[in-house]
Parts: sequence; structure tokens; C-alpha cells
Amino acid sequence: MSVDPNIDYASHDPEDREGMSENPAIREAQELEARMRRALATKEDPLRDDESTVERLRRLAAQDSDADDADAADAAHAEGTGQDAESQD
Repeated sequence: MSVDPNIDYASHDPEDREGMSENPAIREAQELEARMRRALATKEDPLRDDESTVERLRRLAAQDSDADDADAADAAHAEGTGQDAESQD
């Protein structure tokens, strides 16, 4: 088996799913990297017609805020009814 001398085995691999840093500056960079990777067009998830990466970032941010609002509403409803938010599914 040959070994590629150009491979940096200590380099950052986003697939490692490392935990978020405690340092706020590093955490902010990690969150930005995650958003950018999610917005990049891939073969499995191409850009929509006439959509730029910036537009996709905005659309994904809007989807995330809608999902967060829905989660908050579910939690508020569960708190009001005395149910667990996860038991409603």
C-alpha cells in the first residue's frame, strides 16, 4: 500500500463533527463555516434556478428561523398544557 506524502492527516475535516469551541471567536467561525458549507451547491443539493449562494444563505436562514419559531411555539404549547414537547410527535 502506498502512502501519499501530500496528505495532511492533522488537517481539519468538517466531517469529524467536533464539538463547538468554548472560545466565542472560534465558535463564531465554526458557526459561519457550518452555514457556508450548508449553502454551497453540491451535486445532491444544487442551487435553484437563478439562485446565488447569497440568496441561498438568506433562504436557509429564513427556514432556520421559521423552524426555531415553530420549536418555540411547540415548547410554549407543551408548557401550557403540561405536556412534554417531544411527546406531542
